[in-house]
Amino acid sequence: MKTLITLIFVVITITLHAETTDSLTVWGKAVDGNSSPVPFANVVLLNADTTFVLGGTTDTNGEFNLKCKKQSVSFLRISCIGYKTRAVPLAANGNMGTLVLANENLAIGEVTIKGQRPVHRLKNGGIITNVRGTTMEILGNALDVIAKLPGVRREDDNITVFGKGTPAIYINGRKLTDQSELARLSSKDIENVEVINNPGSKYDAEVKSVLLIRTVKKHGEGWSGSVQAVARAAHSVSQSDNVSLNYRKNGIDVFSAFDFNYSRRYQKQNNATTISTGKDIYLLNSDLIIKPVSTNYFAKLGFNWQVNEKNVFGVRYEFQATPHARSNWFTDEEVTRNDALIDKIDYQTHWSINNTPTNSLNMYYIGKFGNLSLTVNNDYYSSRNRAAQTISQSSTTDGESTVRSNNRIKSSMLASKAVVEYKPGKNTLEGGYEYTNTDRTDRYFNLSGLLPDADDNIKEQTIAGFVSATFPLGVFELSGGLRYEHTVSDYYQNGKFVPGQSRKYDRLFPNIDFTFPIKAARFTLSYTAKTRRPMYSQLGSNIQYDDRYTYETGNPLLQPEINHDITLSGVYKWIYFSASYQYKKNAIVGIVEPYEEGKPINLMTYRNYDNLSNYSATLSFSPKISQWSPELQFDLVGQDFDISTIGGHRSMNNPLFFVSFDNGLSFGRGFTATGGISWHSKGDMDVVTLKPSWQVDLGITKTQGDWFFQLSATDIFKTARNSMITYGTQMSLNKWNYSDSQAVRLTVRYSFNATTSKYKGGGAGQTEKGRL
Repeated sequence: MKTLITLIFVVITITLHAETTDSLTVWGKAVDGNSSPVPFANVVLLNADTTFVLGGTTDTNGEFNLKCKKQSVSFLRISCIGYKTRAVPLAANGNMGTLVLANENLAIGEVTIKGQRPVHRLKNGGIITNVRGTTMEILGNALDVIAKLPGVRREDDNITVFGKGTPAIYINGRKLTDQSELARLSSKDIENVEVINNPGSKYDAEVKSVLLIRTVKKHGEGWSGSVQAVARAAHSVSQSDNVSLNYRKNGIDVFSAFDFNYSRRYQKQNNATTISTGKDIYLLNSDLIIKPVSTNYFAKLGFNWQVNEKNVFGVRYEFQATPHARSNWFTDEEVTRNDALIDKIDYQTHWSINNTPTNSLNMYYIGKFGNLSLTVNNDYYSSRNRAAQTISQSSTTDGESTVRSNNRIKSSMLASKAVVEYKPGKNTLEGGYEYTNTDRTDRYFNLSGLLPDADDNIKEQTIAGFVSATFPLGVFELSGGLRYEHTVSDYYQNGKFVPGQSRKYDRLFPNIDFTFPIKAARFTLSYTAKTRRPMYSQLGSNIQYDDRYTYETGNPLLQPEINHDITLSGVYKWIYFSASYQYKKNAIVGIVEPYEEGKPINLMTYRNYDNLSNYSATLSFSPKISQWSPELQFDLVGQDFDISTIGGHRSMNNPLFFVSFDNGLSFGRGFTATGGISWHSKGDMDVVTLKPSWQVDLGITKTQGDWFFQLSATDIFKTARNSMITYGTQMSLNKWNYSDSQAVRLTVRYSFNATTSKYKGGGAGQTEKGRL
């Protein structure tokens, strides 16, 4: 690790030293007649006899930056399809200022040639996908756009980046805390989305991927807002409604939103479990029906004040409540021992959950002082979670019995984060700190006395400092950073401090990205070190009763996982490629082990493995053929992992292949049809072997003025499955599963006015909220 950190700074030092006094930085910005940036324009430096010296392109902001020798260049030529080529003498100091390109249509008979900018563009650490001006802007909402991004997978409302897990999502620099906001955000209001595969040091050390959504800049004052209703019909009917309002006047925005969600789902499952205690073989065949129902409310209120061009601050309060959630499980189970039927058991499990209230408060300030800017965020978070479980059992051998438990969790967090950014020329330097203070109490009561009670309290503080730098080097770009984290975690059981379960950590997390061209393609090679801290629920000591043969618990002795990630990404026109290798030290893995030796009861828990290696690759093709926008994507995810199972040593090294083919077809007059087919193979993930699955989805959208309509159907042929085989040291579970994926969804949205809130509070301690 020390060698790697030293190498990072040696590379940066050598690079800076190489910029001797005879070099010249040529920079400026290209705009059209309306002062809008012209992205991806060709910029060429020429000598006195117009011979080519160096070339590059403008970025998404229309800006360019090239380095050359002072005596070798006399002219700059800039061109882009749809604009008149412009050549200007080189400025002595290299500052070309703002260059205005005149529009040009080249007509041949009745054919007009128009320029079309690339859909994808590589940036250090990630890929930017343009939405505005493409068929993606009429797909529907932000969730529909995210589903089309290369290397990103969406299942219902769950979003993952292949090989990187669940991403942190930001909208205009503000950390997303309400997932329903993605459903409210219209695709036509999105400028572009950036997928960052290796987030830099200013992000928390647990964040392995980031989605940055940038919306179209809008102007105007007065009222704006939207009303949306979504109905989902599957085994049962669910609904989701929301309304948002914003008022802007003289730089002040007052905004609010309210969401109501009522969900009814259905799940059917068959489990075939084999248990070997050494002397006996148990076979458990179970049929399950699961029916969860929940009601959820979300409210947001805040204001934003743009004091002047250099100062802005705001406050946002969010309230979330799940006053009513229940889940009923109906299980019929047959138990054989050594091929002889010994029992039939009926389980009726009832869960009652109340998560009320959850409060979040964010206050932020952004100030600009010349080339320097300061961003400060302060956050407060609190939540209360209550869960009651009742299991009624009817056994042909032991008669009837009832198991009851009650779980009460109280959490709170204070967090602060500041980032200072300095831009000398085209270089960018950043530094800052982040602080979190967390307190979580978890009390578990087994009211039947079958298993012990638990009273856990974890108090944790983390302070982090980070620095990063980005250096454009002509057609190359080098960036890197360091993040230092100091964590103190104190663990209490029954009010007493437990030294053996308390922790102190001091760690450095480096990252470096190098972006370079190869002919017309562009690549980024990245390295980053990240961590994965156990969820607070994974550190709990309570033992939950699932059935007579299965218990669940956490592990207070879990250590954080350290992840070393190397990623290579590339873009050529409409082709995107990414490959990643990860080496995980102290890998956190969910396992199944005996609760007592020689007994057929299994315990689901977590353990640290010394190391685990993962690899992933993505290849995406997304051309635009007239009004048709197809996307063909191939993904590969694999691991190098060996475990001990009921059948002996087992290598869990079979990779998973994913294939998806999505289509968008614009018919004009606001109509767009969408359709796709997805499939994944059999393969291993941790201690689980996933079984193959495929599904077909179709949809149609219609925009009419301020109205938007969408009708979609998922898993039309009811083929999607979440079936798998789970391996434990004395058991294997072969599960067949259907999770209510065949559904029809209708979305109706009305929005008015062009103004939207300018709130830019990014939030602090966001990863800690997820752990809570």
